[in-house]
Amino acid sequence: MKHIIKNCATLLIILLITLFHYKCNTNRQESPIPVNLYLQKMTPINVPEPSGLALSYDGKHFWSVSDEDSKVYLLDLNGNIINFFPINGEDLEGVTVIDSISLAVILERTREVVVVDTSGKEIRRKKIDLKGALNEGLEGICFDNRTKDFYFLNEKNPGLLIKTDSSFNEVFRNELKFAKDYSDIFLSNDSNSLWILSDESKKIIQTDLNGKKIKEYLIKVEQPEGLVVDYKNREVFIVSDKKEELYKFKLP
Repeated sequence: MKHIIKNCATLLIILLITLFHYKCNTNRQESPIPVNLYLQKMTPINVPEPSGLALSYDGKHFWSVSDEDSKVYLLDLNGNIINFFPINGEDLEGVTVIDSISLAVILERTREVVVVDTSGKEIRRKKIDLKGALNEGLEGICFDNRTKDFYFLNEKNPGLLIKTDSSFNEVFRNELKFAKDYSDIFLSNDSNSLWILSDESKKIIQTDLNGKKIKEYLIKVEQPEGLVVDYKNREVFIVSDKKEELYKFKLP
């Protein structure tokens, strides 16, 4: 009788251990298989070294910035220049739309975010606390018009996702380790997720709002540095800094 009880206890322990390992394995997030994006259209644009891309408030235009001439450009959806204005600063690397009358632009080397109106008049600027090499600083910015929070990317060493409130008070900073570098970021309300572009890894990573990877998409673009995702219409737009081209991809 004692042997039967002992054997039953042993079997119960083995069963519990097996169930524990099964639960751990089913809760673990497996690395998703990257998906290749289908290129629909490529258009040359007359923006020198475009770095950063944002959809206008009305959804009918793009905003982009040049890290060569320190200007902000308003483009139509085919990449034609409609207007532009200069920014007081150097090495512009990203742009986002706040509302119908204001934008935010980031300066990599000085680690600054500059808020301007759509005519170029400066409203305010704020320095973001970041160390490291001058050319490995701020590379992407996006704005959540629901919560009024900003998200920033630090390019590398380390790659960082930084969230601030509307006054640029830091909420969190999370280290990113799923790409070689990080060159732009876009927030999609339709997917309730962040989309992060990597120049060196040549891919787009969809993440949750804390930077946890959901899915990866591979792209064939040389030096991609600006990103817009139209999740509702399953379209992705990218600008190439080196080629000075606008690319349109189809999301599967």
